[in-house]
This record gives sequence, structure tokens and C-alpha cells, in this order.
Amino acid sequence: MRTRENRYPFEKLHNFRDIGGLKTKDGRKMKTGLLFPEELSRLSTNDIEHFHQLKIKSICDLRTPTEQKSKISRIQCNENVQVLKVSIHDKSREFTRFEFFKFLVTKSNTINFEDIMKDMYDHMACGIYKEINQIIMFLSEQSHLPALIHCTGGKDRTGFISALIQLLAGVPYETVIDDYLFSNQLIAVPMKKKERLIQWMSLFRVSSERIKPILEVRREYLEEAYNKIINQYGDVESYLCLACKIPKHSLDSLKELLIEEEKVGC
Repeated sequence: MRTRENRYPFEKLHNFRDIGGLKTKDGRKMKTGLLFPEELSRLSTNDIEHFHQLKIKSICDLRTPTEQKSKISRIQCNENVQVLKVSIHDKSREFTRFEFFKFLVTKSNTINFEDIMKDMYDHMACGIYKEINQIIMFLSEQSHLPALIHCTGGKDRTGFISALIQLLAGVPYETVIDDYLFSNQLIAVPMKKKERLIQWMSLFRVSSERIKPILEVRREYLEEAYNKIINQYGDVESYLCLACKIPKHSLDSLKELLIEEEKVGC
């Protein structure tokens, strides 16, 4: 598996990186410095200063209202930063901390976290057309870039939307998968802590091995969602046009913003 260098050494952010810089199928590149994925509730004072140095103009917050209240973003909407709140989640899977504790204890023998994750990705591919429309339309405006896309973990909802954008830009599928899986290298330490917390919350009724599916990204999660899109629509651009009702000119605008111009020979 290919690895990428993380050039953004934040103190409290583990998965902050640039989703650009990747080669497209026609030999060009996605521009760097335009789109970043991460989660913003853990920023230190130094991190906030570093964040502002990147001159990020907008934030796409993919969390639910419950998540927004429990983990308040350290970067709020102001004259320099716009915030687009687009809740991406299957409402049947939204828990408060107490509800999640109760779920872990009462369902400890039957929980299949891998199925939960696959259901989540299926929902993202087939059930959030309106939300994807809002995000892509927002990002297709030059005044909103550079932008940060984030959810609570910074890996699944953020990873899915980032992958759609990279595929739209023409980045080869295997390169997109590699970049998606790169999250596992960056989040290994905080996810180990979360694993321990979930074990405590389940009163140690759920083993580490059974918890792992929700603490990492897996090729099959994104691949099953991607295959559903491709089988029905042929390619990501058609999916965004037909399923998500995004005008082609908006997709063209986003691609133009994200991809380096072709070099003309002398």
C-alpha cells in the first residue's frame, strides 16, 4: 500500500492532511492547498494558530446536531470562515453517550460492528443525495476554497466525500483507495484509546477484535459503496448529476478549481 507524507504536524489532530497533489488519469494533478479533511473539537491553541495560517475560508461540518453539541468545534463561523452544516448520518444509528452505553451492554452478544459500518456506507452512497448536492455545490464556488471537510472521526463520512471529489477530479480508483486507507496509519494511536474506552463502556463484554471495524477504514467499506454507484450510474460524475441532481456546470467548475491546467508544449 502506498503511503503519503503528512506535512501538517498539528499537536492534537492526527488525520489532518491535503487530499490534493494526486495524479489524475490524464496525467495532470489535483491542486494542493484547497481541501483538507479532519475533526476540529480537539485543536490546541497552537493548532488554532496553525489552522488560520492555512487561510481556510470555509468548513463543511458533516456531524449531526447531537455530535456538534457534544464535541464543540474550536473554529466557529466568523468574518473569515464560513461554516456549512450538513448532517450526514443514518438517523437510526445516532446515539447519545448514554444510549450507546446501553446499546453496548444490552446487545453485547449480538452487535456486528462490521455490518453497522457497511450499512453506514450503503446509506452514504444511496441515501444522502440532497446532502451531497449541498456540499458539492458549496465547494464549487471559488470563494469557499480552501475548505476543510470534517465529521467526528474524520475518517468515514469525511473519507467518503473526499473520495467522491477525488474520483470526480479523475484520480484513478486505486490511488483514491490508497489515500482513503492512509487514515489508518494516522489514527492508529487515538483509535487504540477509543477501543479501550468502548471496552470499558461495554463492561468488557465486547472484545478488541469485534470493536476494530468501527475504529478503522477498510477497503471493502468504500468499495461496496463505490460498486453500487458504478453499477447503477457508470461513473461518479453521472452519479453526482443524476442521483444528487448537481448541474454539470457546477461539477465542471469544481473540477476546474481542483485540477491543474494542462501544460502546453513550446
